[in-house]
Amino acid sequence: MALLGLVESLPMLLLLTNLIAVLLFLLCPWWVLRREFGGTGVLAGTFGLIDPQQLGIPDTLAVGWIPGLSWAWVLLALLSCLALGIKERQVRARWLYSLGVGGLVLFGLGLLWFYGAVGAVNRAALAEGIPPTRLPLRRFSPSLASYASFAYALLLLLLGRLQLPGGKAFLVRRRQIIVPLTALGAAVAAGAVVVGLLRPGLGSSPDSPFFVKLSTKLDLITYTFQVLFSPITHLPGLFQSLLLATPLIFTGLAVAFGFHAGLFNIGAPGQLTMGAIATMLVGVYLPGPGWLTLPLSVLAAAAGGALWGGIPGWLKARFGTHEVINTIMMNYIAASIFLFLISANQYRFFGYPVTLPFKAPGPEARSYEIRPESRLPSLLELLGLQGSGPGTLSWAWPLALLAGVGFYLLCRGWPLQRRCIGSLAAGLGGYLLGGILPGWPVEVPTGLAAIRLNGAFLIALLAVAVVNVYLWGTLEGYELRAMGFSPRAAEYAGVDLGQKQIWAMAISGALAGLAATHYVLGAGLEEYRLKQSLPAQVGFDGIAVALMGQNSPLGIVLTALLFGVLLTGGLRLNLELGISRELVTALQALIVLFIAAGGLLPGYFTDPLQAAQVEMDCDERST
Repeated sequence: MALLGLVESLPMLLLLTNLIAVLLFLLCPWWVLRREFGGTGVLAGTFGLIDPQQLGIPDTLAVGWIPGLSWAWVLLALLSCLALGIKERQVRARWLYSLGVGGLVLFGLGLLWFYGAVGAVNRAALAEGIPPTRLPLRRFSPSLASYASFAYALLLLLLGRLQLPGGKAFLVRRRQIIVPLTALGAAVAAGAVVVGLLRPGLGSSPDSPFFVKLSTKLDLITYTFQVLFSPITHLPGLFQSLLLATPLIFTGLAVAFGFHAGLFNIGAPGQLTMGAIATMLVGVYLPGPGWLTLPLSVLAAAAGGALWGGIPGWLKARFGTHEVINTIMMNYIAASIFLFLISANQYRFFGYPVTLPFKAPGPEARSYEIRPESRLPSLLELLGLQGSGPGTLSWAWPLALLAGVGFYLLCRGWPLQRRCIGSLAAGLGGYLLGGILPGWPVEVPTGLAAIRLNGAFLIALLAVAVVNVYLWGTLEGYELRAMGFSPRAAEYAGVDLGQKQIWAMAISGALAGLAATHYVLGAGLEEYRLKQSLPAQVGFDGIAVALMGQNSPLGIVLTALLFGVLLTGGLRLNLELGISRELVTALQALIVLFIAAGGLLPGYFTDPLQAAQVEMDCDERST
């Protein structure tokens, strides 16, 4: 409730924001001029260079203008305080808007000045014959004060919007974005405190002055999260993040689908396991051409998960038993069946030997390899690329996706069935057109071919589209969401609750089972086979993905990508700074906790009824 008062009280919020902003502008480093392996760097702040290791970089023109930039931001913060004396809300909003836009311009000029000055110093060094590996300024980047200035400018724009009619409703309507972003920010802040308490500043020593210790500690926190989110800035890291995000998209969709039906499907690990067993059986033992066996292998994964999800749905519909207990118990049964099939070939039943054909020879618990025609190709192969180095990019799949999605978005006025059929036809046409167009010469980065991102990612995107259309574009989806919101009202309106519960759990299980295509058919486990190391726990991770994604398909994709980025960046963080990858697990747990707490935001951001009331009140005031 204290945060509620801050949100609705401009003087308190603006004064607190300005105080924090001024402290950040004056005390935090603005730029990193050189970053060594292990994180130690030469920092440039308001009061000059901070060089804990005396790396010998002179105080050049590259940093001489920073004090002026810092004090310009302090002046901007002081000018924003004048908004407190403006009585008319329209004028106050224009004042805050002007300062926010001015802040964005100032931020952009700061970036131009910094990169231009660094480039000038390095070009001068190159002209003197210094080799590129020994440039005076290298591995440079913005630092905490620079990021804070950008965030402060955006906050001024947001405060300006809140002064206009319907400002609160503007935020409430976007609560599916506001709540996850707030939870992520709170989790990052809590993680920053943990990192700051556990590790000394980068390059500082017990004898360093207090200001150096403070600056290097703040730089440690900044660099930690720079490394953690660094995979989005280079192609191999992004591909690795998408690789890790692919099964999370499936399991997140599975959990979210159950949530929309008012069901808590906690059995995604077991459904994934049964999907993996089913797709292995088809992929290994069903002969035939690839155009037949590959789709059947994918459908087998969905069918295995649907069976394992439909059983708890039937038990709930028939006997009223709770789906949480049923799905947990089904997880144990699935794990036992999984081990029974691939851990050994010889068993004895009632004294008679029984031989099973599923385990491959050798001590490791694994199945035989998937037949080549049943394997999912890698994403690079779908794009017509083979390994690292020079290659020719095929336009077939990119044009297919662009044509299909574009047709669906442009023809919103069409009936849903015609729109979907038209999108498939447009996608097929784009694929055929891309196949006859000349390829685009590209250079595949070294190591990109080793990343096992495969066609399961495209299946995940297709599942996202299908779930979105089903839930919000069909009568059956509307009935299912109505059942989740109010079962008694839905039953009164004629919805067969038992049938819907079975159907919802079966679809949820099918989505979780499709995650097995990534591991078994796409070599997500480094081999085209079912292995004991199958990470069924991603089924539980899907709960966190669904919660942070607010149970929306697009939110689940973005959240899964975020978790993939964190997992990928956590490995580099461990290698470079020695910070345990458990920090990533802690961040994920904190995100879930803050999501459960509504991002520490007022109740109208999390309660649909309060949100609707806020929107109605704002509409009445505007009219």
